[in-house]
Amino acid sequence: MNRIEHYDNYRDFLSDWFEDRKARFQFFSNRYFCQKAGIKSPSLFSEVVKGSRNLTDKTIPLFIKGLGLTDSDAAFFTVLVHLNQAQDPKERDVYTTELKKFRDKVHKEVIPAEHYEYYSRWYNPVLRELACLIKWNEDYRFLASCVNPTLKESQARESVMMLLRLGFIEKDGQGNYRQSTPVITSGNHVHASGVRSLNKAFAEMASEAVEKHSPDKRYISSMTIGISQNAYKQIEQEFEEFKDRIRRIVNDDKDSDRVYNVNLHLFPLSDNPGEKNT
Repeated sequence: MNRIEHYDNYRDFLSDWFEDRKARFQFFSNRYFCQKAGIKSPSLFSEVVKGSRNLTDKTIPLFIKGLGLTDSDAAFFTVLVHLNQAQDPKERDVYTTELKKFRDKVHKEVIPAEHYEYYSRWYNPVLRELACLIKWNEDYRFLASCVNPTLKESQARESVMMLLRLGFIEKDGQGNYRQSTPVITSGNHVHASGVRSLNKAFAEMASEAVEKHSPDKRYISSMTIGISQNAYKQIEQEFEEFKDRIRRIVNDDKDSDRVYNVNLHLFPLSDNPGEKNT
């Protein structure tokens, strides 16, 4: 679905947001949203979308919580609600002016799984970010030295050439590199061997980071939990929504100066006894 800045009516945004979540997660419902948001009435979401009820200063923060909006999106949503519900023309003008301050910033491109070449080396996504963040003046040895762990000069050169050829990065008129698309993703549930290899490599590097980096430079945490298949699906949805918020934060960040990797893991540590007996 579109970013929230594309909407002129917050009820349309809520409707599209709900349909998007429902299509991705079958268990999603009005009741589930209201429970997550801390709203007592399970029908409030649908009533607001239909226009039979308005949002208030009390319920706007609850909807923001349920929607999982970033700070910038929450600010836009709040202004849009006030604009749509304002009756006074002067008040509408004020909120219209506020909305103009927001700009469309995000475009996420799904990279086809057949681009095995991109996924085949863990440092390709790293260099896609790093080559556009630092001034390296075509010095591939320097660029390679900035990667952690350090690459060979030939590896950096080969990777940048591939990124240029596939259109993942481009050069501007001053010879600086920039990303053709701010955010890329393999999409959900891609099972290409290249993606699996990439995920495996980053998982191994995350394990090494426990000892390699001080706690102020890395965040690594784990939980061991007992859950049902239904709870697994809900946690999976939370991961997807968290990733969406991370993408928004990254694209709104204008002061990037380093490259990080984010790993999310949820995997079984036991078997279902019932399945063993079938």
